[in-house]
Amino acid sequence: MSLVPSSKRSSSRSVARRQTLALSITEALRQEIVSGVRSPGSKVSEPSIAGSQNVSRAPVREALRQLEREGLVVFDAVGRCRVVELTSDDVEDICGLRVSLESTAASHAAARFSDATQRVLHDNLEQMESATTLDEVSMLDLAFHGEVMEASGRRRLIAAWRAIEPQLRLWLGTLQRRREAISADVLASTVAAHRQLIEVLASGDRTRAREFAAFHVASWVDGNDTTM
Repeated sequence: MSLVPSSKRSSSRSVARRQTLALSITEALRQEIVSGVRSPGSKVSEPSIAGSQNVSRAPVREALRQLEREGLVVFDAVGRCRVVELTSDDVEDICGLRVSLESTAASHAAARFSDATQRVLHDNLEQMESATTLDEVSMLDLAFHGEVMEASGRRRLIAAWRAIEPQLRLWLGTLQRRREAISADVLASTVAAHRQLIEVLASGDRTRAREFAAFHVASWVDGNDTTM
């Protein structure tokens, strides 16, 4: 026999359901924003989303607040929500943070590099080599660098990476829509650079890992359009 009052059990189930709905709505909206279905500056209506999903406004509100924390939507002074419009300065800041975070993480990852991490990174490369779309390549590229961040074992670095990752995904999505296809040369050079990074990490040389990661990420940034 449960000692928890039925009213409390019901309340707990209600909270859990709302949180599950909020997570689902957050992911759906995040994907729509990154893919360009919801364009920069476009209005995001809480009542409209709640109506289309046949849910109350509470989980939608939670989802929008989460997306605000991720830097994908903004609220104006009267509470209206819109998809963020990244500026060139925003992209410059994101890329600068990326170089700093990834070079530091690579140094720590080299010090604790494991066979398991090596297998994960090589599996990512195999998938990238067979990728056929820009979206696949971009997401695998981002996942590769995310794995290196995780391999650092430094929770503050990982938290900082996760904080900028949604905005980085948004910028990558914008770049993808400006191009028609991934070139064989770009794909081959990306795979080669990632393969070399794995070798550097596996060497255990922290200084070399830091320098190579900084060079690799900075070179990629310099080779892509940061204007918005």
